[in-house]
Amino acid sequence: MKLTKLEEQGLRLAMCLARHAGQLTLAEMAAREGMSEALVASVLHKLRHAGVVKAVRGRYGGYELEHDPETLTVAQVLTSFGRPLLFGCFNQPPADGDPPCVHAGECGLRPVWEELEDQIARVLSNITVADLLNREDQVRQQVTKLRPTIELPRDDAGPLVDRCGCGYVFEDEADVI
Repeated sequence: MKLTKLEEQGLRLAMCLARHAGQLTLAEMAAREGMSEALVASVLHKLRHAGVVKAVRGRYGGYELEHDPETLTVAQVLTSFGRPLLFGCFNQPPADGDPPCVHAGECGLRPVWEELEDQIARVLSNITVADLLNREDQVRQQVTKLRPTIELPRDDAGPLVDRCGCGYVFEDEADVI
């Protein structure tokens, strides 16, 4: 999973609107979040078309969240940019002119990526924009509660073994994914 700048800024702007609990102008959001007005306009355009924010026209207009921050999830904000939560060839059709995958129908990787995508969606669908307004340690505790309990293999010495070749060795039970 890789977040684009627009996706991360979309979350930041949704949090900004939730924190303010009312309308903000494009210029106010740009100033509060340290972004250019052009970037804010681009992000708000995507969020508005996806139904995450609404624009109020007129002298006292601005932008506000379309939904209550307690019900608006991180997954909803991220998917409003038109990409899946986990992006890969397993969930994307071949580009024009590209041949189909030679492993289609017999891919051992596809079930792994699909499970990972489901886990990402589960976590991001259980965190709301309102949750993100809490202190970092509170958000960390909430995210930790959503962690799946997959046991990784251990060697005789005790720490979890690096079997994937990534070089990361887990040192204690707290590191179990």
